Amino acid sequence: MHTYYFSEIQIGQKASFQRTITAEMETAFRMISGDENPLHQDDAFAREVSKGAFAGHAAFGMLTASLYSTMAGMYLPGTYSLIHSFQELSFLKPVFVGDVLNVEGEVVDKVESLNLICLKVTIRNQQNQRVSRARMKVLVLK
Repeated sequence: MHTYYFSEIQIGQKASFQRTITAEMETAFRMISGDENPLHQDDAFAREVSKGAFAGHAAFGMLTASLYSTMAGMYLPGTYSLIHSFQELSFLKPVFVGDVLNVEGEVVDKVESLNLICLKVTIRNQQNQRVSRARMKVLVLK
């Protein structure tokens, strides 16, 4: 876990990490969310409704989006973060079990009067395809 104080954070500062999506993550997310949609668990159903575009079931979009929380809470700014809001949250391509996701965040603005930073975050799969992107505001509590 990183710990950046507001005064240490610079516009243009970047952080990144990698996470592989697993079946265990999907099961845990399903239990937490209660989302039983067959698109997220039935390979044949997912192939049928996607007209063959999907080789199997798609991971939960919000499981992928949970990595935005990881970016703020563990990497940039880390310890003293509190997510304030999202200005954008887009899902661009489906994610599947086994996908290796690269999460990259960059500070694009700082609001001194609020101790708030604005992050642009992109998630790419192992083929370097953008699967999700977000712009988020994060309070830095120290």
